[in-house]
Amino acid sequence: MNSPLSQISVVLVGPKNPGNIGSVVRAMKNNGLSDLRLVTPVDYRDHEDQKKMGYRSQEIIAASREYPTLREAVADAGTVMIATAKGGKWKKDFLSPEQAAAKTMEAAAVQRVALVFGREDKGVTVDECQLANYLIRIPMAGPYPSLNLSQAVMVVTYEVFKASRLGPVTPATQKMADKAAFERLENNWWALMKDLELSEPDGGLFHRSLKRALSRTHWTVADIAVFDRACKQVRWYVHQYCPVHPQEEP
Repeated sequence: MNSPLSQISVVLVGPKNPGNIGSVVRAMKNNGLSDLRLVTPVDYRDHEDQKKMGYRSQEIIAASREYPTLREAVADAGTVMIATAKGGKWKKDFLSPEQAAAKTMEAAAVQRVALVFGREDKGVTVDECQLANYLIRIPMAGPYPSLNLSQAVMVVTYEVFKASRLGPVTPATQKMADKAAFERLENNWWALMKDLELSEPDGGLFHRSLKRALSRTHWTVADIAVFDRACKQVRWYVHQYCPVHPQEEP
């Protein structure tokens, strides 16, 4: 059986510094991780700074994959953890790196886990945060609570490595549905709300709340199927038996 560490992906969103990417892969190798995914990165594979900082870690670079969006990068993950220093309305219930590492090892025993790190200058967007099952905040003593990208990766992945050395963990009770399944359900629910004439644009308050609620829900594939079928049935009923009200002329 593969090590749970092989089920953990490090995902970098919009990295702008090739040297940072090299430092990230060095930290990953030091801590036993090998799956690197990058969302719209700067050119890095053959960059001198990347090779210098990622010394003896180029096999991770060679196997790394690139994606146009964070949603696509984590589509096969059952658990997504996003590291961010910023709080706010859509960023609550933070875990410490140690707490996140314990949950990571529990989940990685049965499915893929994505550890996500945002842009060097802007972090992650509100919409990207809706994909998180958990948010990670690294405690800082100073007044500037932000680490360099590779430093943040080192802190979190080191805690994961430490947790992996504690011996066998009790895995999550069931394998959770991956993010692709949740996205299908989200799209179906949102289409249902539109059929019911919800007067709110895409990306509005309700839409964001729906994404956040689904991301924080630990459902299996069977659970997703039940709610997906219910949504489809309601939509079918609406289309069959509810008259369409044409918009009134102004």
